[in-house]
Amino acid sequence: MKKVLSLVLIMVLGITSLVGCAKKDEVGFEGKRVRVVIGSTSTTGDSYMIADVASRYLAKELKSNNKVDAIGAGPALDAISTAKADGSTIMIFHDMTYLGISFGAFEQKYALENMVIGPRIGTNPGACFAASADAPYNDMVELCEYLVENPTESVRVAVEAGGVSHIAFISYYEWVIATYGQEVADRIDVVVGGSTAEKSQMLWDGNADIIFADYSSLKQYTEEGIDAQLKMKFVAILDEIEGVDVPTFAEQGVTLNGEPFVFSKDFIVYLPKGTPQELVDELDVAVKAICEDQAFIDDMAKLTYQAAYMPSAEAKTYIIAKRDSLDALIKSAPSLDDLTVQ
Repeated sequence: MKKVLSLVLIMVLGITSLVGCAKKDEVGFEGKRVRVVIGSTSTTGDSYMIADVASRYLAKELKSNNKVDAIGAGPALDAISTAKADGSTIMIFHDMTYLGISFGAFEQKYALENMVIGPRIGTNPGACFAASADAPYNDMVELCEYLVENPTESVRVAVEAGGVSHIAFISYYEWVIATYGQEVADRIDVVVGGSTAEKSQMLWDGNADIIFADYSSLKQYTEEGIDAQLKMKFVAILDEIEGVDVPTFAEQGVTLNGEPFVFSKDFIVYLPKGTPQELVDELDVAVKAICEDQAFIDDMAKLTYQAAYMPSAEAKTYIIAKRDSLDALIKSAPSLDDLTVQ
């Protein structure tokens, strides 16, 4: 009898062990701790705010424990290229994912082809330029006219190298050359800044005249009652935000290759190369679900962002085409080093 009981116990333990291993090896997000890296160190800009809102909703859909980690562009790209392809690390980031490589700020090993492109979660049409409230111009056209009328004056624009602000600035710079001439363009200098907080401080300290940031992160500084030393005004926005009266690049006549320049940031989920298709499919279903959830739509809208689901297969084709369409401008543009105040 003892021998029989021993055999039964061994069999039960063996079956339990096999079931445990099977569960451990299952592909899926449920029960996982998921690190969501973003390419920014700021917790006040659009990168963090979109990732934070999306991660909270995704955690419910995926039944996972998500935590946003604001580590910066270089570390985020490195994390997604070296992490295990098991869903425990994902990246939610905007167009700097590819722009940094196109501009040569980051190595080619971080190219889109070396990661898995997941679904698009949303867009931010509110990338913008802002100046101090008392600046002698109200938009980017008036800025040029101010420089024409004041030939000894120059302006300093704070942008981040290798990102959306970089592409926005060089598109504007090339338009200024074509419209007002090289002499005016030469008096629009670059100062390199990082986070929204850093660039805002540069404006307040008098080290920059115009900064590039996100509409929602600067809006508080444009409202009534703000201290005069901190008060800002928007001088351009890259795309239209419903209900927001800020002149867009297109409305100001800024063009790229003869077409009105319009640019919204696309926020996409990226995963390590080799991630199983089952995980990507699961993300597609989850992102589609949250983008159809009115609560998520409303939470994004409160921040002037848009829920904008695009399945992973379409997102891959779309973002690679977007990258390739900007390559000619990037290759022909002057180096940011040549435009930077020395």
